[in-house]
Amino acid sequence: MNSPRAEHAPSQGNIVRDCPGTKDHICCGYKTIDLIEGCALSCSYCILKAYLNTPAITIHDDIPYITSQIDGMTGREARHILRFGTGELSDSLALDRRYRLNRPLVEFFGERKNALLELKSKWAYIDHLIPHLNPYTIISFSVAPQRIIDEEEKRTSPLYKRLKTARKAQDAGCFVGLHFDPIIIYPGFEKDYRYLIEDISRILDMDRIIWLSLGLLRFPPKLLGHYIEHNRKNLLYGEFIRGEDGKMRYIKQQRIKVYTMLYKMLKKKNKGLFIYFCMEREDVWRKVTGMTVRDDDALMTLFDERIKHLYGGKI
Repeated sequence: MNSPRAEHAPSQGNIVRDCPGTKDHICCGYKTIDLIEGCALSCSYCILKAYLNTPAITIHDDIPYITSQIDGMTGREARHILRFGTGELSDSLALDRRYRLNRPLVEFFGERKNALLELKSKWAYIDHLIPHLNPYTIISFSVAPQRIIDEEEKRTSPLYKRLKTARKAQDAGCFVGLHFDPIIIYPGFEKDYRYLIEDISRILDMDRIIWLSLGLLRFPPKLLGHYIEHNRKNLLYGEFIRGEDGKMRYIKQQRIKVYTMLYKMLKKKNKGLFIYFCMEREDVWRKVTGMTVRDDDALMTLFDERIKHLYGGKI
């Protein structure tokens, strides 16, 4: 894969931060590690197009500086099990074969055993990490129907490779995560997502999926013109409104309908799946799942319970 040029940045400021979340919506309390800023992949819907003003990739590779910030966060948190990820401003795995940035973090979390590291990706290659993986690293993949991968996720791995690599991580002793995000509505999407869920249940051990997120397409208004200019028909199908957070979203009734369809399909495959919504409100949670999740703390508590159930007393 030919990548944009990478620049190594000096260690300064907060590289480990709270997920910015979405105003007046429920956030899961995720912590982000800005190991890399910028992405070598080319997804048409990527919101980094609205936030990063340079094609260059910036690497923060002062691992002691980063791990000291992680220690600071975990040391201050007495109530919840913290979850950290490197996939907020980049893809966690796309450049890792070249720069080997994740290995020291994987080993750090394996030694601390008091928090989890999630490597979230659309790039299906972990062979260099296999010897170093431990149960405190979650290998996660964003998944979508192959049609969307072909048309909107250029330079990424095909679905079957993502799922096969996730299975490889499971076989190496890790739990895996799956992210249906962004879910895109287009003619025939219902059938495509049904096939996607069939593939997941066929390839993966569903009992070793630690969490699965659902999030429908949302984007800053400035990207709407970009989608129109580049004729992204898949991204323009459906009815959008501007939400309280300023982002364009499918209307709420449509989101609830799609979430309900996918939630039922997934739970039919495995009743024990831990499914959560990315940046939705309490009423959406209640209408889709029947659960009352009032705020960020309530969702973090659900994550705590899930992790304690799967790890026993090992975290």
